[in-house]
Amino acid sequence: MTRATAVIAAAIVGTVLALGMSSIDVANAEDDKHWYFDVENESNSPVNELRTQEEGEWSENWLSNRIEPGDKIKLDFETDEGKCEVRTQIHLTDGSYFDAPVDYCKAKTLVIQQGTLIWK
Repeated sequence: MTRATAVIAAAIVGTVLALGMSSIDVANAEDDKHWYFDVENESNSPVNELRTQEEGEWSENWLSNRIEPGDKIKLDFETDEGKCEVRTQIHLTDGSYFDAPVDYCKAKTLVIQQGTLIWK
């Protein structure tokens, strides 16, 4: 390999590595735009609705499927911005529900128990 070929090869490898690193940075930046939390159903009834309130308006139902007793799912606000405390409603198929402010900065998991909503 000539010196000129080695220089060109090194430049190509360096460019590919730089592009790869910038792609990784973009992926990591997008990952940072999330606010994940888990919902665990320890009650005897399936959960069929979970809604949050922002500026007086209720969201659509976050759930596409029920959370059956014993199941745990991960949800995402799809942003890293907003208030920590968010009013949250959770409805179960037996007619019971919870309507409470939840501090999502502190809550990593919402645990739905029979007659009780806790977060940890």
